[in-house]
Amino acid sequence: MPIVSIVIPLYNAAAYIGEAVAGVRRQTFADWELIVVDDGSTDDSAAAAERAADGLGDRFRLVRKANGGEPSARNAGIAVARGAWIANTDADDWWEPTKLEKQLAAAADPDTVLVHTGVVHHNPDGSETRLDMAGAARRVGRCTAALLEPHSICHPSVLVRKTALDRIGGYDAGYRQACDIDLYFRLSAVGGFAFVPEYLTHYRIHAGQLSRSPVEQIRAHHRIVRRFFENHPAELAAVGPPHVEAALAGHVATKLESLYWQRNLPAFRDLLAFADESKLDSPAIGGWRSRARWPDWTVRLKDRLVGRPVGAAG
Repeated sequence: MPIVSIVIPLYNAAAYIGEAVAGVRRQTFADWELIVVDDGSTDDSAAAAERAADGLGDRFRLVRKANGGEPSARNAGIAVARGAWIANTDADDWWEPTKLEKQLAAAADPDTVLVHTGVVHHNPDGSETRLDMAGAARRVGRCTAALLEPHSICHPSVLVRKTALDRIGGYDAGYRQACDIDLYFRLSAVGGFAFVPEYLTHYRIHAGQLSRSPVEQIRAHHRIVRRFFENHPAELAAVGPPHVEAALAGHVATKLESLYWQRNLPAFRDLLAFADESKLDSPAIGGWRSRARWPDWTVRLKDRLVGRPVGAAG
């Protein structure tokens, strides 16, 4: 049996799947199998995956299913996986060669259920952003409270113990957005996390991803957090309800700041409405409410008068 099962959900990503598979084939740790789940693609993604996996023999399997979304595709791959660990990645991302080797070395503690790594973002304009590792480095051990911080674990970087996935029931197919956030919280209730402080995962950002509604993303995130703590009262007691509410308010305040200075004013106002609806309050949110009293046209007029470029703070 392989030690690691690598699961890649695939949907209309023929242009990228070859690079993802190449990143798998370059791994210095060689005891793995690759499972690509074609989630009802309408292009030749499945054929592209088979070409990229040529020569792997029974180390490669292609699972075909009707389109059901990312979490259901991942669950389909996990269901046929033989490995003790599940490595998640996406069809448009790729890994450094030593990723699996270093993650398995970091997973020596039997309580460890998830190992993640540093991440490089590849932006639509061709630039690269090496994400700050300080936030990720706090997501180690039993880290439910740290998961409330604004920073996140990059999903294509994670290696997860399969017994832990089986214990929590895998991915919740009801979450089309933020299924990874839901997974991290539920895993944090059954074991510890580890972190490899190296840039071993490459995450490609598309214009389509950037167009997703930021308010809907936050709604999904908060819905997941509240549901987790409702279902895990012991975790809520350990973290403390005031800390949970303060963290959710801080999450909104951080996003309000970003939306305001990007001058995405409709989303900024929608997010303030969400804060009111959710009864979230903090001095930081109050400060943005005071800015919201000014009509959009006055904000844009001021920008023109002072020659302020879009996205510049202050």
